[in-house]
Amino acid sequence: MKSKFMNDNRRRFMVALTCVVGSIGATGHGQPSGNKSPSQSARGPYQIDAKKSRFIVETETGGLSSMFAHDHKIEIRDFSGTATFESGSGRSALDLTVKANSLYLLEEKNIGARQGIESALREEVLETAKFPEITFKTRSVTSERRGDGTYDVRLVGELRLHGVRRQMTVPARVSLKDGALHAIGIFEIRQTDFKITPFSFTNGTVTIKDMVTLSFDIVATQP
Repeated sequence: MKSKFMNDNRRRFMVALTCVVGSIGATGHGQPSGNKSPSQSARGPYQIDAKKSRFIVETETGGLSSMFAHDHKIEIRDFSGTATFESGSGRSALDLTVKANSLYLLEEKNIGARQGIESALREEVLETAKFPEITFKTRSVTSERRGDGTYDVRLVGELRLHGVRRQMTVPARVSLKDGALHAIGIFEIRQTDFKITPFSFTNGTVTIKDMVTLSFDIVATQP
C-alpha cells in the first residue's frame, strides 16, 4: 500500500513536470542556430520571485505503524535569491536563501496535527532558532541546449543546512523568455548527511525516512 502510494505520488509529479516542460518548449524559442538571439544570451541577474515560485519537500513514513500513517508534503514559503544564466559559459550561477521556519504542511486537514508537525519540524528537526537559514551557492554550472529551446542544466554547489555544508549536484530544466528565467527540477537528500535526526512520532512506531525529495518550480525576473 505504501509503495503504491509513493509510486502514484511520483507518477503524478512526473506527469506535472512533463506538462510544465512541454509548455516551456512551446514558447517559440525555435531550433539551435549559430547565432544566439537576445533571449538566448546572458540575462541577469534575475531576482527569484517567491510568489510565482514553488519549493516542495516530500517525506515518506516508515516503521511498524507506517501503514496507518501517511507521507507528508511540505511547502517552503519564504525564500529569495538571484540567478544568472549564459549557455556554454562559466558565468551562470544561482544563490538561494531559504528561511528555515517558513514551512507549511500541505494536505493535512486536522489543524492540531498540522501545527504539531510544523512545530516539531522547526524546533526538533531543523532547529531553526540555531540555524535560521538554508543556503545554496553554485560553484559550477554546465548546460546543454535542447531542440525546443530549453536547457538541461547541472548546478554543482554548496548546500548549507542545519549548520552542515555539503556539495550537491542539482539538475534543472531552464528556459528564458521575455526577461524571465524559469527553472524546474527535482533532487533528493539524506537528512543524516546534515546531522538531522529524522522525526518520529506515535512513540517511535512511525518515523520519517532518511531520504527526502525536494522539487522546485522557480520563476526569476529582471529587476
